[in-house]
Amino acid sequence: MKTTKHFLLFISIIGISFVSFSQEKIDLLILNKNYEEALTEIEIQINKNSSAQLFYKQGLIYNNLQNYQEALNSYSAALQFEPNNSEIIADMAEGLSILGNHYDAVTYFKKAIELEPENLTLKGKLGRVYINQKKIKPAYDIFAEIFTKDSSNVYWNKQLAYCSFRVGRRTQAISLYENVLEVNPRDYGTYSNLIHSYSTKKEPDRIIATIDKGLQQFPGDAALILERANFYFKTKNYEPAMNEFENYFAADGDSIYEIVMNCAISTYFSEDVNKALKILGSLFKANPYDPFVQFYMSLCNKRLKNFEEAESMMQWAIEMSIPDYVSEMYHHLGQIFGQQRKFKESIEALQKSYEIKPNNHEVLFEIATTYEEFNSNKTLALNYYRIYLEEASDGAKNVNYALDRITKLKEDLFFEE
Repeated sequence: MKTTKHFLLFISIIGISFVSFSQEKIDLLILNKNYEEALTEIEIQINKNSSAQLFYKQGLIYNNLQNYQEALNSYSAALQFEPNNSEIIADMAEGLSILGNHYDAVTYFKKAIELEPENLTLKGKLGRVYINQKKIKPAYDIFAEIFTKDSSNVYWNKQLAYCSFRVGRRTQAISLYENVLEVNPRDYGTYSNLIHSYSTKKEPDRIIATIDKGLQQFPGDAALILERANFYFKTKNYEPAMNEFENYFAADGDSIYEIVMNCAISTYFSEDVNKALKILGSLFKANPYDPFVQFYMSLCNKRLKNFEEAESMMQWAIEMSIPDYVSEMYHHLGQIFGQQRKFKESIEALQKSYEIKPNNHEVLFEIATTYEEFNSNKTLALNYYRIYLEEASDGAKNVNYALDRITKLKEDLFFEE
């Protein structure tokens, strides 16, 4: 009997030693980044005696290989063995977040935090998931709580600053961003965030000072130069704005349409009309249907006393600046007036609709029928039926009715004479 027990104990010790040896081998392979060999060894061990740790290590390898879906499969298998392992749950949450499944990531992060309520790292990651979900208030609450326990973490402070600004706590956001830059003046993105946190009207000097500070750290940076150009443009300091836009392009800034447009406007108001017209000409080639380009080209030609060109461009700008739906609105308004037998108002609205969109010829037909019902002098109705047939031509939808009414109205007018 003793012999049997000793034998079983011996076998057990050998088994434990073998498992320990295998785990050490896997750990060494992972440490040396021999991931494929490590995965093979893990698969062998899983087939012999699967465990949470084997699946978890498998998941970590897949995570390092950026094969996040396979990592999630491994973590899920590991949780079958240890459902309350906060480390596995947290990595599961992070993998879900990386793959864009923020909804389920929140559930796993919350569960991990329940198991480790003092783990600020987990709370910070949950806060980031909320930001990705655009749930800024719960994200703010998390980072505000973290701040009360650890105000020295620059990364978390940045998240709190961002959330503070988004929930309307601008003063808090500014203070946090300023502190972040004081600790880490090479934090490029925070310069832009801080600039946009300041009020253009109330804190112009602080905006310029922040841009200058950023350019000291990143000399010749196109994005920061653009911030200065945009600031001058918004505050209507057009000559310095023009100069900064030119500096931006010289710093290899992208010639984005809107930026070039703002440069053209700044140049116009800086009295360099010919230069402005040249820039506007390039914009016109890119988009000939932009009413603002036509408007400023008209103003340039007006300054240069090219009045005929200025006139045609301004008329074109006016036509293009009124969207199609405005004509449709007047059209419906005219019909609403007509249904209330407010014929004078109905005709005025229909005429406005046609004025805005002169290719909508059916409005002319409606004006004609309204005049028939409204005005005892049928000449106006007759004329509008004629105009309708001439303008609509083959596209007229009510040609037969219009022809019949013209014939009838002519007869009525003849007998009235």
